[in-house]
Amino acid sequence: MADISTTIYDKLKKDIISLKIKPGEKLSEQEVCERFSVTRPSVRAAFQRLQDTGLLEVVPYKGARTTLINLSSVHQLIHLRIAVESWLIKDFIKSKPSPFLLEELEHNIRMQKLHTETESVDEKEFYRLDSAFHQFWFDRMKCSDLWTMIQTDMNYERFRMLDFVGTLGYKDIVADHVKLFEAIRDSNTDMVVPILTSHLNAGLKRMGYPIRDDYKAYFIQDENVDKYWQDYNAELIKLCK
Repeated sequence: MADISTTIYDKLKKDIISLKIKPGEKLSEQEVCERFSVTRPSVRAAFQRLQDTGLLEVVPYKGARTTLINLSSVHQLIHLRIAVESWLIKDFIKSKPSPFLLEELEHNIRMQKLHTETESVDEKEFYRLDSAFHQFWFDRMKCSDLWTMIQTDMNYERFRMLDFVGTLGYKDIVADHVKLFEAIRDSNTDMVVPILTSHLNAGLKRMGYPIRDDYKAYFIQDENVDKYWQDYNAELIKLCK
């Protein structure tokens, strides 16, 4: 049963993060049982793991539904990423990366560009390339566990995917990656924080209006928080020009 419940957990987790199962969507034990041809104990074990991960909330006698995205948590993680990642990139520059390492980064960017030139961008593959690009200096500076910690924040991961599929801002993302690569190639440490700050906050800028309109149902609603984010988004428009 443990192996079966893990399979169910892994599949449902992928579906939730990729937004195939949307924030706030109900999950029926019976429907999941039928989908995987299993009994309820296996599904309940998978549901419990999803609940522990923060992707599912199970209410007795009411059923289960995926959690809404907490925008405040997204904002805080972006601040954390800017502080940690900018430091690592500067250390990576100081390590004087070889031409071979720079070529690996540039190859990743070329692959990103190829994907943006297709008629329909594969958001999952672009997500993988985007993650691999940023993970590069975490790995090289022996901080891969920090990247894993960032990747396990489910609020942030779902927000990133929603930014991809909701705004189609792929070319803007690639353009930022090019700027970051050029700063690394030219050993321009002074530009790392401005470029990374603009880049990591750009998703909030792009998603400003969709969060309040098209995807409002995907987010935890709070009037005070909504006002804060409207003001914050106005500042982002200036920052990300």
